[in-house]
Amino acid sequence: MKSTGSRIRNRNQLLKQFIALLICSLLFPSSTLAGNFTPLEKSSNGASPNFLTGLSLSGYFETGERSQAEDFEEEEDDREYSYQKYHLKLEHKLSGRFNYRLGSFIYDKDYKSTDSLDNTSRIFKAGGSYYLFKQKQKSLKLDIELKYKEKRYEDSPSDEYDQVMLLPALSYNKKSSYSIKLSTGVNSYDYLSTGGNDQLRFFSKLGAKKYLLQKKLVIAASYKFDTATRKRADKRKNKNDFMLGFDYIFAIPFIHKITARAGIGQRDTKDDDERDEDFDYRYVRFYIKTEHRLNPKIKSIYRYQYFKKDYLTADLDHSGFYISSKFRYKMLADETRELYFNFNTKHKEVDYDLKSGSDYDKETLEIKGTYRKKKDWKTSVSLQGSFYDFKGSARDRNRYYVRFYFNKLFPSKDIVLSLSSKYKYTDNREANDTEEKSLRLAFTYKF
Repeated sequence: MKSTGSRIRNRNQLLKQFIALLICSLLFPSSTLAGNFTPLEKSSNGASPNFLTGLSLSGYFETGERSQAEDFEEEEDDREYSYQKYHLKLEHKLSGRFNYRLGSFIYDKDYKSTDSLDNTSRIFKAGGSYYLFKQKQKSLKLDIELKYKEKRYEDSPSDEYDQVMLLPALSYNKKSSYSIKLSTGVNSYDYLSTGGNDQLRFFSKLGAKKYLLQKKLVIAASYKFDTATRKRADKRKNKNDFMLGFDYIFAIPFIHKITARAGIGQRDTKDDDERDEDFDYRYVRFYIKTEHRLNPKIKSIYRYQYFKKDYLTADLDHSGFYISSKFRYKMLADETRELYFNFNTKHKEVDYDLKSGSDYDKETLEIKGTYRKKKDWKTSVSLQGSFYDFKGSARDRNRYYVRFYFNKLFPSKDIVLSLSSKYKYTDNREANDTEEKSLRLAFTYKF
């Protein structure tokens, strides 16, 4: 009789073969869907357009240093690391009814103090969207998302795995009335070691929006169920995820829009590509956001969010809230130029259940200036300070950020190039001060 691990590996092979067939279908739609989708419109001279019409290629390279505090809410394990990121993405809109996309990612991390977490992730994604029918008032769309991921650790071979995910979804939209999206998929984790950690998970998600009062009021809800074929000691076999919320647009100048969302459920940190630990947790989250447009030059956003996480095996259980504000003042705006300033503030409080010395308050202030010359270039500079007050005062720190961004357009060649950089200085109360720098180069080319 075959072992559970062997059966899961066989299923993985079948999934990979199936994904290869689907990718071929996406890459060569003329042979697989030629009779089903409406072709691109002909050019003015009556000739069919080039196959490259609607095709775009984008990507970026990024390198530098970061800390885990910038990747997720838990700032208790605030490990620092250096990294390199590489990304390429191909998108092709073949018609008003069909498009596909392909993407690849490489993410390499080198932790300063925790060698066991040093790792490289290689991710390949593919997807496509096809309207089964598309009318003025209603439409039905099929989406397919594919993901293959390899996670390799330098000093922790038992944590290495291959992931295969397949997610088809159907979306029905009735204009000014409601929309429904149903997805169901499979997520397989094949660990390279023989420790019995392999997992095969199936999941389904139903999401819906209802439009009322001529779309001034939108009610949104979703439910996701995730189940594994077998139980692991450090994992939940079944996971549930609920969300309920609304958006309301007011007809008064002082307040433009209010948005609220509430969510509860269970998740896995492994599903987040930024996270290198593998923990299951339960969460509760609620936020309310208001948007204000006092006049054409002044806009502001205020947000309150409450969050709580309970981990199954880690001692990172915590709860807290934050209050933030974003204020934008447009100093200059005409047909060719734009100059505006953003003023952002944030107050955050976090309490840990098992590590009370890690409780902290944080105040954040940021100012950002942006100048844009339309159809030519755009640049921005921001200054930010974050001030931490820990219950264990020896960990108090202040962080200062300087960010720079420059974006250049070449309209005649359909090329966009951008450069961004970040400098962070951490002033620790009783530890050595640290510096972190990063640089990102990106491009987009439309054929």
